[in-house]
Amino acid sequence: MKLIYSHLQKFLPDLKVDPQQLRDDLTMIGHFTNYFEEIDGEIVFDLDIKVNRGDCLGYYGLARDLAVFYNLELKIPYLASNILDLKSEYQLPIDIQTDNVKRVMALKISGLKNQNSPQWLQTFIKCHGNNPINFIVDLTNYIMFMYGIPSHAFDIRKSGENLIWQMNPNFSEFTSLDGSILKLNPNILMINNPDKPLSLSFWGGEACAIDNDTTDIIIEIAVYNSTTVRQNSRSLKAVTEAGTRLEKYLDPETIPTAFNALTNLILENCSGQINSQIFDYYPQKIQLPQIELNLNKPSEVSGIEIPQDFVINCLTKLGCSINNNLITPPSIRPDISLEADLIEEVVRFWNYKNIPIDQPLVFKEVTDITPPEIYLIDQLKDKLVELGYDEVLTWPLVTQPTDEKTVIKTQNSINTEAIYLRQSLIPSLQQQLNQYSRYKLINCQFFEIGKVFSRIGDKYLEKTALGIYHYNADQLRRDAQSCISTNESLINFDGNFVEIILDDLSKPEKYIPQTTPNTAYELTSQIITLDANITLDNQEEPKNLIKKYSQIIGDQYLWEIIITDIYHDTKNDKYRYTFRVSYFNTDDKTAKDLHLKSFGLK
Repeated sequence: MKLIYSHLQKFLPDLKVDPQQLRDDLTMIGHFTNYFEEIDGEIVFDLDIKVNRGDCLGYYGLARDLAVFYNLELKIPYLASNILDLKSEYQLPIDIQTDNVKRVMALKISGLKNQNSPQWLQTFIKCHGNNPINFIVDLTNYIMFMYGIPSHAFDIRKSGENLIWQMNPNFSEFTSLDGSILKLNPNILMINNPDKPLSLSFWGGEACAIDNDTTDIIIEIAVYNSTTVRQNSRSLKAVTEAGTRLEKYLDPETIPTAFNALTNLILENCSGQINSQIFDYYPQKIQLPQIELNLNKPSEVSGIEIPQDFVINCLTKLGCSINNNLITPPSIRPDISLEADLIEEVVRFWNYKNIPIDQPLVFKEVTDITPPEIYLIDQLKDKLVELGYDEVLTWPLVTQPTDEKTVIKTQNSINTEAIYLRQSLIPSLQQQLNQYSRYKLINCQFFEIGKVFSRIGDKYLEKTALGIYHYNADQLRRDAQSCISTNESLINFDGNFVEIILDDLSKPEKYIPQTTPNTAYELTSQIITLDANITLDNQEEPKNLIKKYSQIIGDQYLWEIIITDIYHDTKNDKYRYTFRVSYFNTDDKTAKDLHLKSFGLK
């Protein structure tokens, strides 16, 4: 997206910031600005616009954001007169035959004097990567860039007045404005007359092109089903500036403003007179959401104090309607649909630069919400691996049920033979053993922790089970009981296999060794990691060194301490230990001072 500073000022006449500051501020409020440069005396910015901000593919949407950020008045240019108030007896014979059209406004203007565009308009068009054509065409493109909604003009001599918005009836090909011939399919949204194709939704056609001899035109601005435009553009492999905008959500309520500006510009620069009523097809007005917002929530989410007066003022300037705590966003902002979206807007315009970066890190102890079963599973895996078992993962689908009465049969299984959900891990482990036997692996011992399934009446049950195999049945019994010392009725021994349903253990937490408290820390800032080298005359036990320096640093700031390297300098018979220490609950300067002092480096 290109943005010319002087034309942005059409909407924000009081905007006076220098280009570099504007570039930084646009980026700060979410419109990443790659660079700016001077082209033909104009300052031109290059922006990356987010895909959900179709409104900002026009100067109008960007100006709305900047008006809030700089607290400036937003003005709508080119409204010398309100053509929406003009009356005429003639009605255009336009027909809308598809529900892919959300809104169309159209008008007939006669007696025009078309010509080449003046220099300012040619410069504008070129800065946006297009070639100037003539005054009327360039003005339609100008409005597209200014308001983000494509507009189009039809030469009535070529098109006639009977315009039809429809899905392609039976036309096999279409010739675009640049002479490209496109092969059409029936799913293409088009504007035609009864005899020939005139335009695609996103690309004008040669059959109705405006030239310097054009005197009578129909101008139109429309918004369509964005999905249809996107599919049409992809299927025809055609990308245009209009298509880039129309394939995003565009605001039908903005059309009258853009249409008024286009009409005034054409009448002011090309003379002519209006010769019809305004055609306005708008079958279903958009429904705006009402979002409940606690005015304290932006402060709670951001962690900084944002006054309620600022929240209200910000949302009001964005165009939101506020009724107590119910917020209705403007129609031009369909990306605002949740409370989180409103909070993001407030924080965005509060300015991320105002979020302090020099406050010390704080943390709070929070309750551990991890289910005890998770810790038990981790403990069992570690224990079994320590005993020499391999972990395996097998399919939950089996060919034969263990119990016909409680089995769950699948539909459209990916394996036509394995159609049952397993009721036990033992058949799955038996298949694994058979595979090992084919590979001639002997003295196997392995385990699996996975889901088993059953059905009791109309209830479907899913439980976690531990299954173990050992080639020595006696050793299997000893290992199983060493992992979980429980009532043997809960342990299913089957030869060299054993299964325990973990969900049936009444208190799984009692099997978990409590080496550390079940608490977690919530970090609200970065952890600062620093390295240090110490050289000793004699070799030391690493655990003792870690304990020593941990006590020197203290628990208040120490997050983690490890020794990453031990080097023996044989020439000098010295030992060098490299420590990596992570600090929290402090700022950079305090962490560095403490680090240097603790290791005697200061």
